[in-house]
Amino acid sequence: MNDTATPADVALQVTSLRKDYGHIAAVNDVSFRLERGGSLAIVGESGSGKTTTAKMIMGLETPTAGTIVACGRDRSTPARGSAERRRRGRELQIVFQDPYSSLDPRQRIADMLAEVLLIHHRHMTAPARAARVEELLGLVGLTERHGRSLPSAMSGGQRQRAAIARAIAAEPEIVILDESVAALDVSIQAQVLNLLADLRAELGISYLFISHDLAVVRQITDTIVVMRNGSIVEQGRTEEVLDAPQHPYTRLLRASVPRRGWDLRALREAVGTGG
Repeated sequence: MNDTATPADVALQVTSLRKDYGHIAAVNDVSFRLERGGSLAIVGESGSGKTTTAKMIMGLETPTAGTIVACGRDRSTPARGSAERRRRGRELQIVFQDPYSSLDPRQRIADMLAEVLLIHHRHMTAPARAARVEELLGLVGLTERHGRSLPSAMSGGQRQRAAIARAIAAEPEIVILDESVAALDVSIQAQVLNLLADLRAELGISYLFISHDLAVVRQITDTIVVMRNGSIVEQGRTEEVLDAPQHPYTRLLRASVPRRGWDLRALREAVGTGG
């Protein structure tokens, strides 16, 4: 990470973030930053706290303690009113793992995109809105025919592209991708990852990946945060952390990619993490 980054260089700053559920700390003293135009991954097993962290950044959960600053504005408390929610939506969007459950099954893709434009770009004329919808479809490799389709008529990869188009329609500075390629087969996954890389280069979007897939993380991110039991155990440049992990848990994650002779119990004993 660039320790000399100025506030203008930082898209997202999370400081001493904590989330308690009763007497249990689901997230404990988590701090990291995402630079503008950068790509950062939060990795860890189920229950590590990575999804809870993402929900707090999105405003879906309220932190017990700590601060979240996105695009230079504090997001540590819930938005007050619809105007504030719209402003936050123009700054930060999320793409979920299952695009089918996050898309309205009764709404055609072009209408869905037009609705986002109507919410976030109210002064856009109808012709300009239609042109922008066509442009958004093209950006994610979809056609006018896809725009006329319902989600049920599209493949999983096409639906995920539509979900990405919806996210970027608001022209956010930051996009959170929550296991967004995990459900896709390998060939479609590669296409979507290439698409995300192209969009980042073209639009300057900052990405926050929530993932358990270290191969995806290595391909698409600059920096990485490794979480276990709600806390960060290691963070740094992605290649450095994955090539030479310093913490036993990170070594376990890297070693746990299934291969010939793979034995998770033996791996756990080797790195001393226990069951």
